[in-house]
Amino acid sequence: MARKTNASDLVLTILPDSAQRIPSGPRVNRNRLMPGLRVRHDGWTEERTQRFFDALGHTGCVRDAARVAGVSNAAAYRMKRRFPLFAQAWEDALDRAGQGLLAIAYKRAVEGRETVIIRGGQEYERRITPSDAILGLLLKRGDMAGTGALPGGKLPDDLLSFDEWQRHKRFDDYGRKIEIEDPETSKDKFIAKLTEIRNRLKEYGRQGVACPTCHQPLPDGWPNQSMAVLVASGLVGPNELFDD
Repeated sequence: MARKTNASDLVLTILPDSAQRIPSGPRVNRNRLMPGLRVRHDGWTEERTQRFFDALGHTGCVRDAARVAGVSNAAAYRMKRRFPLFAQAWEDALDRAGQGLLAIAYKRAVEGRETVIIRGGQEYERRITPSDAILGLLLKRGDMAGTGALPGGKLPDDLLSFDEWQRHKRFDDYGRKIEIEDPETSKDKFIAKLTEIRNRLKEYGRQGVACPTCHQPLPDGWPNQSMAVLVASGLVGPNELFDD
C-alpha cells in the first residue's frame, strides 16, 4: 500500500543533491559524540552524523535533518537520549538555526519585503514594506534591545558583560559561559604548593642523604647537590641553606 506523499519527499525527488546544498557547519567527531557505538554502514557513520548536524543547524527541523542524513527520527531521538554529547551538539545546532531565522526576521522587520505591482501586464511599481508585526515581536522578545538582552535581562551566550567578567565568567572551547576559579585564589594555592615543595627540598638538602626527586640515597660527596640546584634556580637563597 502506497503511503501519502509529503511535500518534503517531492523536494528531495526534484533536488537529489539537496543535502550537498546545505551549508557546512562545525565539524563533528562521531566517535566523541557517540562513544562505544558500533559503526554500521547503514547507521550513524561519520558522514551521516555530519550531514545530520549540518541540516539541523540550517533548518532547525529534526525531521528534515534526519531525512537528509538518511536516518529515522526515532534513531535521532534515541541517540539524543543515550549520549549527552550528542544531545549537546543537537542543542548547539538548534541554536545556530535559531540565529539564522532571527537574522531573516530582522531583515524582514527592518529592511522590509519587496512587492512588485503589475498593471496592464507590465511592472508598474515596486514597494518595500517593513513588517511592523515582526518588529513588534522582536522588540517584545528583547532581541532588538540595545544591550542584546533576552527576556528577564539575561545576556545571550555570545555576550559577556563587565559584571559577569568580574564574577569570573568566561567562555569555554564551545562558546558556552562557564565560571572559573578566582585568579587570586589560584595564585594563593600555587604559591602554597611551591612553598611546600621548597621546604621539603630544603629539608632533603639539610639531610643530604636522599635525592629530592626519586628519594634514592645520594652518592658520597654529593650531600649538598640538591641544595646547590635550588640556589642556582633561585628557589632558595644562599643564606637559607640551613635556616630554621
